[in-house]
This record gives sequence, structure tokens and C-alpha cells, in this order.
Amino acid sequence: MNNLDYKDYLKTLNKISTAIVSDLYLEDILKLIVTLTANVMKAKVCNVWLIDEKKQEFNIKATQSMHQEYLNKRTIKLNEGIVGLVAKEKKPKIIFNVLKEERYKAKKLARKEGLVSMASIPMMVKDKIIGVLNVYTNKPYKFTKAEISLLST
Repeated sequence: MNNLDYKDYLKTLNKISTAIVSDLYLEDILKLIVTLTANVMKAKVCNVWLIDEKKQEFNIKATQSMHQEYLNKRTIKLNEGIVGLVAKEKKPKIIFNVLKEERYKAKKLARKEGLVSMASIPMMVKDKIIGVLNVYTNKPYKFTKAEISLLST
């Protein structure tokens, strides 16, 4: 991953904005978001977890990873792991090495996929959390303020 090219940043935001106001279904929009985000960020894996209020858990709703464990339906309780922490605090969390992070739950999958650094970003509508966007690299990486800003947009 390298610093964002401003032109790529604007193109990505434009594509996401266009998708949101289109007739695409939510799952199609989320798949587009993770695919475009992974491409512009040069990320190994990108995924979106949405809150299921009734079940009090997060469900993985989109990923561009082809690993079977990511494609299977996965859930996390609202108060668990990094996703739960980010949702509770309503602010991004950057992890330099997920394998050394106590709260990170999927260490076995991270090892298999070769995931190292992670940016976990709350997805909010007005002041309400609706989900969490995760972006992973395959080598140690320090996300920049510009990258966090893009992911938070």
C-alpha cells in the first residue's frame, strides 16, 4: 500500500456515491464499496460488518476476499473483538499487527490469509452506528491520516 493518489481518492468517492443513489441492492453496494476500497488502498482484504439489532450481533455482509472462511456467514457479538470496540467507541482503531492484538478474534484466519495490519472504521448514519469497515494489509503498515479520512468518508 502507498499514499493515496488524490485522483484515485476522488474517483473512488464518486463511484461509491453513484452506487448509493442508484437502484443497486444493499449487498451490491456493499460489495462495490469493499472492492473499490481494497483496490484504492491496495489492501489484502476488505470487509463490512453490519449490525443485526434483533440478534445483538454483527454479520459479515461483504468482502472481496475469496477465502472460503470469509465467504461463509460469520457473526460477532456486539461487545466482542475489534469490531465491537470500534462500534462502541464510534471511532477508528488502527492495529499494527492483528496477531499480537488481544481483542482480535480471528487470529487463525489472519494467519491463513497472511493478514498483518488493520484499519477498523465505524460506519455511521447521523450519530448511529450501522456497521464497521475493516481493511487489512499483508505486511506491517501504518495507515496515514489521509487513508483514515478516506475510509471514514
